[in-house]
Parts: sequence; structure tokens; C-alpha cells
Amino acid sequence: MRRARATRASSATSAMRAVVVAALGLVAAVLAGCSSGEPQVELSQVGAATGTPVPTQTVTVTQVETRTVTATTTRVQTATVTVSPTVTVTAPPRPSLTTSTVFNRPAALADYGNLVDDVGVLDRMTLSGNAAALQLDLLAQHLGRLAANGPPPGLDSPSYYGRLYSLGLFARAASDEAQAGSPVAASRYAVIRQETGVLLSLVDGALSTTFALPAPAPRPTSPAATPSATR
Repeated sequence: MRRARATRASSATSAMRAVVVAALGLVAAVLAGCSSGEPQVELSQVGAATGTPVPTQTVTVTQVETRTVTATTTRVQTATVTVSPTVTVTAPPRPSLTTSTVFNRPAALADYGNLVDDVGVLDRMTLSGNAAALQLDLLAQHLGRLAANGPPPGLDSPSYYGRLYSLGLFARAASDEAQAGSPVAASRYAVIRQETGVLLSLVDGALSTTFALPAPAPRPTSPAATPSATR
């Protein structure tokens, strides 16, 4: 009886030792798998009754590779650009004052004398009304005839014609203002008189003539209005 119990106790002890040995083997296998680059899990089964170990079964877990993908989003901005049309203005070339007219000395001398007479008449007139307008228009006609003639020898053609054209414009404008009874006519005539004297001095230097304007005469004044008698 005692031997049977001892035998059973010895068998139980052997079976316990086999279980412990199998467990230690499993732990060692797990540690070995962790220390290597590839994780491995070994499952061991031990027979409880007989104590005979079951053949080892190995399960290999493949390492999963994880990749990080970065997505880049490109934002496109649309802008509306309004283009203004460009207008290029090209000025025509400035015409040069040239003439092929031969200077007619007798005709020019007559018209220079007419200028002197026109200024003498206008000096004695009230520069308002129809009579003054006609005389200023006659002065413009004499200036126009000189512009149609050739320039005196020795004078700069553009400068000479520029003076004639400017005086003609002023004379016609003063004629319109005198016809309208505008006081601007008298002021404009003062400029015409001064510039006509400059023109004649240039002509005298070129032609050796003696044209000169008369001394300014006292300007007549308009009669004052007579007040009506009160009744």
C-alpha cells in the first residue's frame, strides 16, 4: 500500500517536472523570438496523464510594415484681370513755315504804309460800334495781304509770318468785340498797336525804310448820358 502511494507520488512529481520544463521552454522560445528581428510564438502542449510532450507547433507572425503617406493639396487661385485698351495718340509733325513767294517790294511798302494809316485812324476813334469794327477789319485785311507777299530779305520767315498771323487774329477778334460793344476791344487794340510798332521797326532794319507809328492821340470818350428831367 505504501509502495503504491509512493509510486503514485513519484509519478505525480515527474509529471509536474515535465510541465515546469515545458513552461520554461515556452518562455525561452518567446524571449528568443523577441530578441530576434522576427517575433515568434511557440505553443507546446504537454500530456497531463502520461507526461509525454506533444511535438512543438510554431506559429510565425509576420511583421506588418506601416507606411505614412503625406497628401499634398495644391490650391489654385483664379484672378480676373481687366486690361484697359491703350490708345496711342501721335501728333502730326509741326508744319514749317516756308514760302516760295518772291517778295514784292512796291506792294509791301504800300501795305506797310496802310498799317501806319490804320493805326492813326483807330487812335482817334472810340473803339466801340460799327465804325471801329470796320476799321479794325480793314487793318486785318492789310495784314493778310502782307502775309500773302514774300518776306523782306534778311528777316526770318517763320518769325515774320508768325507776327503777321497773330496780328491778323487779334484784329479780327477786336473787330467782333467792337461790333458787340465789348470793352475788351480797346485792350486788345493796345496790344495790336504795340506789336505793329515792333513789326515796322524790323521792316525798317531790313529795307532801310522809315516807317513809324504816330504818337498816341488822346482817346475820345463816349458822351455821358444826359439824365432825364424829372417832372
